[in-house]
Amino acid sequence: MRGENFIYFSVVSGFFTGIIYSILKGFEFFNFLFAVFLITSITYLIALGAVSFFVKYLDVKQIVFFDKIEIDEVLDSQIKELEKREQFIYESYEFIKKIEEEEIEFLKKKKNV
Repeated sequence: MRGENFIYFSVVSGFFTGIIYSILKGFEFFNFLFAVFLITSITYLIALGAVSFFVKYLDVKQIVFFDKIEIDEVLDSQIKELEKREQFIYESYEFIKKIEEEEIEFLKKKKNV
C-alpha cells in the first residue's frame, strides 16, 4: 500500500470513529463536530508520523528489483492472450450475427407464406 493511500484510509477511519464516538456520547451539535474534527486530526497525525518513519527508515532500492526483460515478456504474453480473446469474441459475434440474419430471413419467408 502506498503511503498516501494509508494516510487517506486512516483519515477516513478516524472520521467514522469520531462520528461513532460522538453518537455514543450523545454530544450536542458543536461538541459533536469538535469531537469528530479532533479524532480525525489525531488519526491523521498518527498516520502521517507512521508513513514518515516508514519512508525514512526503509530503502526501497534494496528491496525492489525490476527486471525489465521479464516484465516485457509477461506483458507480451498477456497482449497475445488478449488478441486471442478478441478474435474469439469477434468470431462469436459474427456467428451470432449470421444466425440472426438467417432467423430474420426465415421469419420473412414465413410471413409471406
